[in-house]
Amino acid sequence: MAKKPTRSLRPLVLLLPLLVAALLLFMGWSWLKSYTRHGQAVRIPDLTGLSLAEADALLGERGLDVMVIDSVYSDEAPKGTVVDQDPDQGLDVKPGRKIYIVLNATQPKMLNMPHLVDLSKRQAISVLDIIGLKVKDLRYRPDACVDCVLEQLYQGAPIAPETRIRRGEAVTLVLGSGLSGERVPVPDMTGLTLAELAAVLNMASLNVGVVAECRGCNTSVDSALARVYRQSPAPGTNSWIAMGGLIDVWLNADTTGLRPKARPNDTLTIENDQDGANAY
Repeated sequence: MAKKPTRSLRPLVLLLPLLVAALLLFMGWSWLKSYTRHGQAVRIPDLTGLSLAEADALLGERGLDVMVIDSVYSDEAPKGTVVDQDPDQGLDVKPGRKIYIVLNATQPKMLNMPHLVDLSKRQAISVLDIIGLKVKDLRYRPDACVDCVLEQLYQGAPIAPETRIRRGEAVTLVLGSGLSGERVPVPDMTGLTLAELAAVLNMASLNVGVVAECRGCNTSVDSALARVYRQSPAPGTNSWIAMGGLIDVWLNADTTGLRPKARPNDTLTIENDQDGANAY
């Protein structure tokens, strides 16, 4: 028969499992602390405007890694530079963390020119907007199908469907104007930005003319945010213009009090001005 431990050893026997458990917990906590780098943090720098090599070097100095997850094309930023990052700059992360970046591509994405002929103006503009092309201007010629696309032009020449074209390029739509000299009412452009102006005029079968003034515009951002405070021809009950006509505008970077006028809908009725009394 095994001998029972003496009284002097009994406390040690009772404490031994507790000591082993405490040692295992300490070792586990130490490993976890080392693995998670507890107490260590690196602040993420702002990578915007840096090239991939510059971003990689800057992050490498801080023990961080870089990974490119996407690219976009924009004329607003230098080609090949960082335009977005995740996590954002100023946050604290653990060393070894990957910083995901989006680069501005050196060249726009190429795509296939769609077939727009025989579509309505509204359909054609919608298709171009979806795939990333712009409308340079609208041209009209007599045709029984009012606002139907008769031709699609790029850089002044016809462009066939499926032709490769860079994303962001602008095309001209040649549309039917009817056979009786149809005209459209001049819309009120007050309070619109240039981007909004182009969209509204395209749907109204008109084009942006001359930007005669941009008051207080010192930067491209000022110009983009400036709003229309004057236009020619002016809107009014008796103000009509030929389809494809030009609207000249004056902009102001101080947008106080400049708000777009309420428009019940974006569909403008095309009417035939028989006697020409309302012609501009």
